[in-house]
Amino acid sequence: MLNYFFLLLFVFATCFGMNTYAQPKKENTATEKEQAIAYLNRTGFTKSSYWPKINPKLFEENLRRNIEAPVFLFAGRNTNFCGYAALGYVFLKEDPFGYTKFMTDLYLYGKAEYGNTTFTPSKAIMQMAGQIMYEGELDRNDADQMLFFTLADHFKGYLNIFHHNYSPGDEQGFWAATNLRKFNRMLRVMFKSEIKSKGSDLIRPSFENLTSFLNEKLQTGEVFLYLNNMILRKKNHYKLRKRVPTHYIVLQSISEENGLVTLTYWDVGSKTRRLITMKTLSKILYGVSWSIRK
Repeated sequence: MLNYFFLLLFVFATCFGMNTYAQPKKENTATEKEQAIAYLNRTGFTKSSYWPKINPKLFEENLRRNIEAPVFLFAGRNTNFCGYAALGYVFLKEDPFGYTKFMTDLYLYGKAEYGNTTFTPSKAIMQMAGQIMYEGELDRNDADQMLFFTLADHFKGYLNIFHHNYSPGDEQGFWAATNLRKFNRMLRVMFKSEIKSKGSDLIRPSFENLTSFLNEKLQTGEVFLYLNNMILRKKNHYKLRKRVPTHYIVLQSISEENGLVTLTYWDVGSKTRRLITMKTLSKILYGVSWSIRK
């Protein structure tokens, strides 16, 4: 009798479309950029008690522009924020919603989580963010100031060993400096991709064929070059440039012909195409970091 009951139940379910399994969720067709903008539209920004010098209107405008056009992320004329800007540029491209949620939490709650890491900025940088002056467009980009100060405050390397606590003006000195190992650690925290690297702060790496090597890595993900910036970008890094390489760029493409290299790369606020000799590139290149998409 019991078997007969279950047989009837099975026939009923088959004939009338009864389904005891959960229906698959409908996919969200909105792009990540659209999700990020929608999230901002649902979030109101008033004056923050955590970031007293941040202008809420400029902060929101900066976030919206970054979501729509990450290429314009600018680190300032003479700061040591270039490593954080390179990271931020790719962060914005790969996870605009994650970036937006991270920055919004920082503003509203004074701390934020990303991945398995909690960022709790110090009071000194909370007081300073929003007050950068004479650094070009960065002066009005309050969200960018907040991001760069937060990353510099959280991540430390041997260059920062005697400069852990921020004092006004430290964005141009060792407090904000980023050595290669620290840069790779930042990438591994902020990105879901596997990160590989070759090079060091003092000894330039050797490559059998640099152009082929870099083109191969471009096929796997993002490629970052760690350089002595005196040739590609003039900056007043007098304290650092004689001792260690100081600059990070995001490589877009590379080709070589007759010893001349055509580089296309992102560099703090713009994409640039540059023609230099392979000898020069090898001389200024101290490190290559690349991601492997999963």
